Amino acid sequence: MIDVKNGPILEIEGLRFTYPKRRGQDAHEALKGISLRVTPGESVALLGPNGSGKSTLMRLICGMMPPTQGRLLVDNFADPQQYRTHLSVVFQSNGLDPHLSVEENLKCQASLYGLSGELARRRIDEELERGALNDRRGALVKTLSGGLKRRVDLARAMLHHPRLLLLDEPTVGLDPAAREMFLDAIETRQREAGMTLLMSTHLIDEADRCDRAVFMHQGEIVANGTPTELRHSVGEAFVTVHDSDQPTVEFGSPWRSVGSQWAAALNDAQRVEAATTLARMGTPFTVAPPTLADVFVSLTGAALHDATSDSYTPVQES
Repeated sequence: MIDVKNGPILEIEGLRFTYPKRRGQDAHEALKGISLRVTPGESVALLGPNGSGKSTLMRLICGMMPPTQGRLLVDNFADPQQYRTHLSVVFQSNGLDPHLSVEENLKCQASLYGLSGELARRRIDEELERGALNDRRGALVKTLSGGLKRRVDLARAMLHHPRLLLLDEPTVGLDPAAREMFLDAIETRQREAGMTLLMSTHLIDEADRCDRAVFMHQGEIVANGTPTELRHSVGEAFVTVHDSDQPTVEFGSPWRSVGSQWAAALNDAQRVEAATTLARMGTPFTVAPPTLADVFVSLTGAALHDATSDSYTPVQES
Protein backbone atom coordinates (compact mmCIF):
# COMPACT_ATOMS: atom_id res chain seq x y z
CA MET A 1 0.00 0.00 0.00
CA ILE A 2 1.30 3.48 -0.89
CA ASP A 3 1.92 5.74 2.11
CA VAL A 4 1.00 9.29 1.12
CA LYS A 5 1.23 10.85 4.61
CA ASN A 6 4.97 11.04 5.10
CA GLY A 7 6.00 12.68 1.84
CA PRO A 8 8.28 11.27 -0.84
CA ILE A 9 11.00 8.78 -0.02
CA LEU A 10 12.86 9.96 -3.12
CA GLU A 11 12.76 13.56 -4.30
CA ILE A 12 14.72 14.78 -7.32
CA GLU A 13 14.61 18.34 -8.67
CA GLY A 14 16.47 19.72 -11.69
CA LEU A 15 19.05 16.95 -11.61
CA ARG A 16 21.86 17.21 -14.15
CA PHE A 17 24.97 15.12 -14.65
CA THR A 18 27.75 15.50 -17.21
CA TYR A 19 30.47 12.92 -17.75
CA PRO A 20 33.69 14.89 -18.28
CA LYS A 21 35.84 14.71 -21.38
CA ARG A 22 38.53 12.05 -21.01
CA ARG A 23 40.58 9.50 -22.95
CA GLY A 24 39.29 10.44 -26.36
CA GLN A 25 35.65 10.78 -25.28
CA ASP A 26 33.84 14.12 -25.46
CA ALA A 27 32.00 15.47 -22.44
CA HIS A 28 28.50 14.00 -22.32
CA GLU A 29 25.42 15.36 -20.55
CA ALA A 30 23.70 12.16 -19.41
CA LEU A 31 20.93 13.81 -17.36
CA LYS A 32 19.37 17.09 -18.45
CA GLY A 33 17.49 18.54 -15.51
CA ILE A 34 15.12 15.75 -14.50
CA SER A 35 12.64 15.97 -11.61
CA LEU A 36 10.92 13.01 -9.95
CA ARG A 37 9.10 12.19 -6.70
CA VAL A 38 8.60 8.62 -5.46
CA THR A 39 6.16 7.93 -2.61
CA PRO A 40 6.82 5.30 0.09
CA GLY A 41 5.42 1.92 -0.95
CA GLU A 42 5.36 2.67 -4.69
CA SER A 43 6.91 0.53 -7.38
CA VAL A 44 8.26 2.72 -10.17
CA ALA A 45 9.85 1.64 -13.45
CA LEU A 46 12.35 3.81 -15.30
CA LEU A 47 11.67 2.75 -18.87
CA GLY A 48 13.97 3.66 -21.72
CA PRO A 49 16.54 2.36 -24.22
CA ASN A 50 20.27 2.11 -23.64
CA GLY A 51 21.81 5.56 -23.31
CA SER A 52 18.69 7.22 -21.90
CA GLY A 53 20.28 7.99 -18.52
CA LYS A 54 18.66 5.32 -16.36
CA SER A 55 21.87 3.78 -14.97
CA THR A 56 23.43 7.20 -14.44
CA LEU A 57 20.44 8.20 -12.32
CA MET A 58 20.78 4.99 -10.30
CA ARG A 59 24.46 5.74 -9.63
CA LEU A 60 23.62 9.25 -8.43
CA ILE A 61 20.93 7.98 -6.07
CA CYS A 62 23.39 5.43 -4.65
CA GLY A 63 25.91 8.22 -4.00
CA MET A 64 28.51 6.69 -6.32
CA MET A 65 29.08 10.16 -7.81
CA PRO A 66 27.71 13.65 -7.08
CA PRO A 67 25.30 15.41 -9.45
CA THR A 68 26.56 18.26 -11.59
CA GLN A 69 23.52 20.31 -10.60
CA GLY A 70 20.17 19.89 -8.84
CA ARG A 71 18.78 18.38 -5.66
CA LEU A 72 18.46 14.71 -4.67
CA LEU A 73 16.94 13.63 -1.35
CA VAL A 74 16.38 10.12 0.02
CA ASP A 75 14.19 10.05 3.14
CA ASN A 76 14.80 13.81 3.37
CA PHE A 77 18.59 13.32 3.52
CA ALA A 78 20.87 14.87 0.89
CA ASP A 79 24.11 13.25 2.09
CA PRO A 80 24.56 9.63 0.88
CA GLN A 81 26.43 8.87 4.10
CA GLN A 82 23.22 9.63 6.00
CA TYR A 83 20.75 7.77 3.78
CA ARG A 84 22.81 4.84 2.50
CA THR A 85 21.48 2.45 5.15
CA HIS A 86 17.93 3.34 4.02
CA LEU A 87 18.42 1.85 0.55
CA SER A 88 19.83 -1.20 -1.17
CA VAL A 89 20.80 -1.98 -4.74
CA VAL A 90 20.69 -4.90 -7.16
CA PHE A 91 22.81 -3.98 -10.17
CA GLN A 92 23.05 -5.66 -13.57
CA SER A 93 26.11 -7.53 -12.32
CA ASN A 94 25.57 -9.20 -8.97
CA GLY A 95 27.35 -7.90 -5.89
CA LEU A 96 28.52 -11.32 -4.71
CA ASP A 97 31.97 -12.80 -4.18
CA PRO A 98 32.06 -15.89 -6.44
CA HIS A 99 34.68 -17.61 -4.29
CA LEU A 100 32.61 -17.49 -1.11
CA SER A 101 29.59 -19.59 -0.24
CA VAL A 102 26.06 -18.21 -0.26
CA GLU A 103 26.02 -17.96 3.54
CA GLU A 104 29.48 -16.37 3.67
CA ASN A 105 28.36 -13.70 1.23
CA LEU A 106 25.35 -12.91 3.37
CA LYS A 107 27.49 -12.76 6.53
CA CYS A 108 29.81 -10.26 4.84
CA GLN A 109 26.86 -8.11 3.83
CA ALA A 110 25.39 -8.28 7.33
CA SER A 111 28.65 -7.09 8.86
CA LEU A 112 28.82 -4.13 6.45
CA TYR A 113 25.49 -2.91 7.82
CA GLY A 114 26.36 -3.51 11.48
CA LEU A 115 24.31 -6.69 11.84
CA SER A 116 25.95 -9.27 14.07
CA GLY A 117 25.29 -12.14 16.43
CA GLU A 118 21.79 -13.51 16.74
CA LEU A 119 20.23 -10.70 14.66
CA ALA A 120 22.51 -11.44 11.69
CA ARG A 121 21.87 -15.18 11.94
CA ARG A 122 18.12 -14.65 12.09
CA ARG A 123 18.09 -12.26 9.11
CA ILE A 124 20.24 -14.64 7.03
CA ASP A 125 17.99 -17.60 7.87
CA GLU A 126 14.90 -15.55 6.97
CA GLU A 127 16.25 -14.48 3.58
CA LEU A 128 17.48 -17.96 2.68
CA GLU A 129 14.02 -19.31 3.53
CA ARG A 130 12.22 -16.62 1.50
CA GLY A 131 14.45 -17.20 -1.49
CA ALA A 132 14.13 -21.02 -1.31
CA LEU A 133 17.92 -21.10 -0.91
CA ASN A 134 18.38 -23.18 2.24
CA ASP A 135 19.74 -26.12 0.28
CA ARG A 136 22.32 -23.79 -1.36
CA ARG A 137 23.56 -22.27 1.91
CA GLY A 138 27.03 -23.85 1.65
CA ALA A 139 27.39 -23.73 -2.15
CA LEU A 140 30.05 -21.51 -3.69
CA VAL A 141 28.42 -18.66 -5.63
CA LYS A 142 30.49 -19.44 -8.73
CA THR A 143 28.77 -22.84 -8.99
CA LEU A 144 25.24 -21.36 -9.13
CA SER A 145 23.09 -20.70 -12.18
CA GLY A 146 22.30 -17.12 -13.19
CA GLY A 147 18.82 -17.33 -11.68
CA LEU A 148 20.10 -18.61 -8.34
CA LYS A 149 22.77 -15.92 -8.20
CA ARG A 150 20.06 -13.29 -8.72
CA ARG A 151 18.03 -14.74 -5.83
CA VAL A 152 21.10 -14.71 -3.59
CA ASP A 153 21.80 -11.13 -4.64
CA LEU A 154 18.25 -10.15 -3.70
CA ALA A 155 18.67 -11.87 -0.32
CA ARG A 156 21.91 -9.90 0.15
CA ALA A 157 20.15 -6.65 -0.68
CA MET A 158 17.28 -7.30 1.75
CA LEU A 159 19.28 -8.23 4.86
CA HIS A 160 19.19 -4.78 6.46
CA HIS A 161 15.50 -4.22 5.61
CA PRO A 162 15.89 -1.21 3.27
CA ARG A 163 13.08 1.29 2.75
CA LEU A 164 14.08 1.84 -0.89
CA LEU A 165 15.29 -0.92 -3.23
CA LEU A 166 17.00 0.09 -6.47
CA LEU A 167 17.02 -2.44 -9.30
CA ASP A 168 19.18 -1.56 -12.30
CA GLU A 169 18.20 -3.83 -15.23
CA PRO A 170 18.12 -6.72 -12.71
CA THR A 171 16.91 -9.45 -15.09
CA VAL A 172 19.58 -9.04 -17.78
CA GLY A 173 20.88 -12.46 -18.82
CA LEU A 174 18.14 -14.48 -17.10
CA ASP A 175 16.09 -17.06 -18.98
CA PRO A 176 12.30 -16.47 -19.02
CA ALA A 177 11.54 -18.85 -16.13
CA ALA A 178 14.28 -17.43 -13.91
CA ARG A 179 13.23 -13.87 -14.78
CA GLU A 180 9.61 -14.54 -13.83
CA MET A 181 10.66 -16.16 -10.55
CA PHE A 182 12.92 -13.23 -9.70
CA LEU A 183 10.22 -10.62 -10.43
CA ASP A 184 7.68 -12.59 -8.38
CA ALA A 185 10.15 -12.68 -5.47
CA ILE A 186 10.62 -8.92 -5.63
CA GLU A 187 6.88 -8.27 -5.61
CA THR A 188 6.42 -10.62 -2.65
CA ARG A 189 9.16 -8.90 -0.66
CA GLN A 190 7.69 -5.49 -1.44
CA ARG A 191 4.25 -6.51 -0.18
CA GLU A 192 5.67 -8.07 2.97
CA ALA A 193 7.96 -5.17 3.86
CA GLY A 194 5.98 -2.19 2.50
CA MET A 195 9.14 -1.33 0.61
CA THR A 196 9.58 1.17 -2.23
CA LEU A 197 10.95 -0.08 -5.56
CA LEU A 198 12.69 1.90 -8.29
CA MET A 199 13.62 -0.33 -11.24
CA SER A 200 15.31 0.58 -14.51
CA THR A 201 14.34 -1.55 -17.49
CA HIS A 202 13.75 -1.54 -21.25
CA LEU A 203 11.22 -4.40 -21.03
CA ILE A 204 7.57 -3.38 -21.16
CA ASP A 205 6.23 -6.36 -19.22
CA GLU A 206 8.45 -5.41 -16.27
CA ALA A 207 7.21 -1.81 -16.35
CA ASP A 208 3.60 -3.04 -16.62
CA ARG A 209 4.00 -4.77 -13.25
CA CYS A 210 4.80 -1.46 -11.53
CA ASP A 211 2.49 1.20 -10.09
CA ARG A 212 4.05 3.86 -12.29
CA ALA A 213 6.22 4.07 -15.40
CA VAL A 214 8.65 6.93 -16.01
CA PHE A 215 9.85 7.18 -19.63
CA MET A 216 13.44 8.37 -20.06
CA HIS A 217 14.91 9.42 -23.40
CA GLN A 218 18.24 11.13 -24.07
CA GLY A 219 18.66 12.19 -20.46
CA GLU A 220 15.15 13.57 -19.97
CA ILE A 221 11.84 12.35 -18.54
CA VAL A 222 9.31 12.44 -21.38
CA ALA A 223 6.31 10.81 -19.64
CA ASN A 224 5.27 9.83 -16.13
CA GLY A 225 2.10 7.97 -15.15
CA THR A 226 0.46 4.65 -14.47
CA PRO A 227 0.84 2.09 -17.28
CA THR A 228 -2.90 2.37 -17.98
CA GLU A 229 -2.82 6.18 -18.13
CA LEU A 230 0.13 6.14 -20.51
CA ARG A 231 -1.42 3.58 -22.86
CA HIS A 232 -4.69 5.54 -23.00
CA SER A 233 -2.80 8.76 -23.76
CA VAL A 234 -2.07 7.75 -27.37
CA GLY A 235 -5.50 6.49 -28.41
CA GLU A 236 -7.43 3.25 -28.59
CA ALA A 237 -5.15 1.45 -31.04
CA PHE A 238 -1.76 1.47 -32.67
CA VAL A 239 -1.02 0.46 -36.26
CA THR A 240 2.41 -0.78 -37.30
CA VAL A 241 3.27 -1.14 -40.98
CA HIS A 242 5.96 -3.76 -41.60
CA ASP A 243 7.59 -2.04 -44.56
CA SER A 244 10.65 0.19 -44.87
CA ASP A 245 8.76 2.60 -47.16
CA GLN A 246 6.57 5.20 -45.44
CA PRO A 247 2.86 4.58 -46.12
CA THR A 248 1.27 6.95 -48.62
CA VAL A 249 -1.95 7.26 -46.60
CA GLU A 250 -2.55 8.58 -43.07
CA PHE A 251 -5.32 7.64 -40.64
CA GLY A 252 -4.52 9.17 -37.25
CA SER A 253 -1.34 10.68 -35.89
CA PRO A 254 1.62 11.17 -38.27
CA TRP A 255 3.69 8.10 -39.10
CA ARG A 256 6.80 7.61 -36.97
CA SER A 257 9.75 5.64 -38.31
CA VAL A 258 10.74 2.75 -36.01
CA GLY A 259 13.68 0.86 -37.45
CA SER A 260 12.44 -0.65 -40.71
CA GLN A 261 8.77 -0.11 -39.78
CA TRP A 262 6.26 2.74 -39.49
CA ALA A 263 3.78 3.29 -36.65
CA ALA A 264 0.88 5.61 -35.79
CA ALA A 265 -1.79 5.94 -33.08
CA LEU A 266 -5.47 5.49 -34.01
CA ASN A 267 -8.88 6.01 -32.48
CA ASP A 268 -11.61 3.35 -32.83
CA ALA A 269 -13.02 4.71 -36.09
CA GLN A 270 -9.58 5.04 -37.65
CA ARG A 271 -8.73 1.47 -36.68
CA VAL A 272 -11.38 0.05 -39.05
CA GLU A 273 -10.39 2.44 -41.84
CA ALA A 274 -6.68 1.63 -41.46
CA ALA A 275 -7.22 -2.12 -41.47
CA THR A 276 -9.49 -1.99 -44.52
CA THR A 277 -7.26 0.34 -46.54
CA LEU A 278 -3.95 -1.36 -45.76
CA ALA A 279 -5.40 -4.80 -46.47
CA ARG A 280 -6.72 -3.57 -49.83
CA MET A 281 -3.27 -2.14 -50.64
CA GLY A 282 -1.59 -5.45 -49.77
CA THR A 283 0.56 -3.76 -47.15
CA PRO A 284 1.67 -5.96 -44.22
CA PHE A 285 0.50 -4.44 -40.92
CA THR A 286 -0.72 -5.12 -37.40
CA VAL A 287 -3.37 -3.21 -35.43
CA ALA A 288 -3.63 -3.71 -31.69
CA PRO A 289 -4.28 -1.83 -28.43
CA PRO A 290 -1.21 0.30 -27.61
CA THR A 291 1.54 -1.10 -25.41
CA LEU A 292 3.99 0.97 -23.39
CA ALA A 293 6.47 0.41 -26.22
CA ASP A 294 3.98 1.99 -28.63
CA VAL A 295 3.55 4.96 -26.30
CA PHE A 296 7.32 5.40 -26.18
CA VAL A 297 7.49 5.34 -29.98
CA SER A 298 4.64 7.85 -30.23
CA LEU A 299 6.41 10.26 -27.86
CA THR A 300 9.99 9.93 -29.05
CA GLY A 301 10.11 8.17 -32.40
CA ALA A 302 12.61 5.72 -30.88
CA ALA A 303 12.21 2.05 -30.01
CA LEU A 304 12.86 0.85 -26.47
CA HIS A 305 15.36 -1.78 -27.60
CA ASP A 306 17.43 0.69 -29.65
CA ALA A 307 20.61 2.22 -28.32
CA THR A 308 20.31 5.99 -28.66
CA SER A 309 22.85 7.95 -30.60
CA ASP A 310 24.09 9.66 -27.46
CA SER A 311 24.79 6.44 -25.55
CA TYR A 312 27.88 6.80 -23.39
CA THR A 313 29.98 4.28 -21.55
CA PRO A 314 31.75 5.94 -18.63
CA VAL A 315 35.42 5.12 -18.39
CA GLN A 316 36.18 2.96 -15.38
CA GLU A 317 38.89 4.26 -13.09
CA SER A 318 41.73 1.82 -12.46
